[in-house]
Amino acid sequence: MIDLNRVSGRSDDIINEIANQFTYHPWDQEQIGRGSAVRLALETATQVIVANVPACPDRTVALRKLREARMDCNSAITHDGKY
Repeated sequence: MIDLNRVSGRSDDIINEIANQFTYHPWDQEQIGRGSAVRLALETATQVIVANVPACPDRTVALRKLREARMDCNSAITHDGKY
């Protein structure tokens, strides 16, 4: 695996690695199941926060981080933990 944080240049391997990270990869049934489990857990956490935490900048940040967590989890599932 190429660590894009440590390489430079434009070799074919680097270009292919970058393309892979930005290419749409459809999920198989197992990935769909794992993604659904994560989505449900984060959706539930969001509901609990909205119901119990006063509306304020801290709550806004907490909710944003849950959305970020969802995106990071999706990426990890898509790339099987490669990045």
